Amino acid sequence: MYICVTGGTGFIGGALVRRLLGERAQVRVLARGSWRADALQAQGAEIVRGDLANQAAIERAIEGADIVYHAAAKVSGPGTRQEFFEANVNGTERMLEACLRQGVRRIVYLSSLAVYGRVTLGETIDEDTPLDPNPQGRDFYSQSKIAADRLAASFAAQNRLAAVILRPGIVYGPGRPLPVGLLGFRTGRFNFVFGSPGLHFPLNYIENLVDAMLICASAARDAVRHYIVLDHEDLTLGAYHQAKSEADRTRTIFLPRWPVLVGGPLWGLPRNQIRRAFQDRHYRTRRIREETGWAPQIDFRASITQTLEGSA
Repeated sequence: MYICVTGGTGFIGGALVRRLLGERAQVRVLARGSWRADALQAQGAEIVRGDLANQAAIERAIEGADIVYHAAAKVSGPGTRQEFFEANVNGTERMLEACLRQGVRRIVYLSSLAVYGRVTLGETIDEDTPLDPNPQGRDFYSQSKIAADRLAASFAAQNRLAAVILRPGIVYGPGRPLPVGLLGFRTGRFNFVFGSPGLHFPLNYIENLVDAMLICASAARDAVRHYIVLDHEDLTLGAYHQAKSEADRTRTIFLPRWPVLVGGPLWGLPRNQIRRAFQDRHYRTRRIREETGWAPQIDFRASITQTLEGSA
């Protein structure tokens, strides 16, 4: 039995592949040629050279696979709307079509909290909250992930594919610097964050997210399921930065919103995206915890320590 991973050379996909190999699974990774792909091959993964634009390579990667984890996506960097949609929407469609032809038992698709739009004051976001009805006011990544999430859900439902769509927040861990905020930056020993310390901060430690992906792949449910997955529902920017400062000896300064509200559009940030980032967005994760039994195994302060030690 094979397990196929797309995006296996990325931060999340790489952590997933390493965990699967550690559990002695047979893993096949769809990946372009790179040193990361070579490293995974040296660790025991089978590499199929190609990307989500190559239908033949997708078919080879998925052939004989029992489970497919679809983590590949164009997340950041320059690019046109067409380039983001080609990778994140068209690529997802090709992958789903191949899964249908190959008789894959279960698909775990990595979506994002970016699919949710602006909320009203006091609103709590859960899996029943509609996806952003005005994606045209968002950046190209968000627009493409909204479209891909809808595509994955409708395709799986129409074709009776067992699929789990996971929507994590900001993912961190060894190999990545600790995040500062949705709108912020670090200079030397100082973190500068635009907005209020009382805003909720949606975080996922990488190993806890991998746990969720593995648990969802083994779930008994055959229907399409959507899960918001976060380590801590009630974590705020203030509490996060207090713990971060104690661990890495930095100092955090919270700044007013107006410089970003005024200058953001001039820097290429969509106005709707900016206003969304300054909202207090409270997500609920009850569904994944109750239906799968998932809970973060690495606590908040330990995850910060492990990130700093692994990123040194």
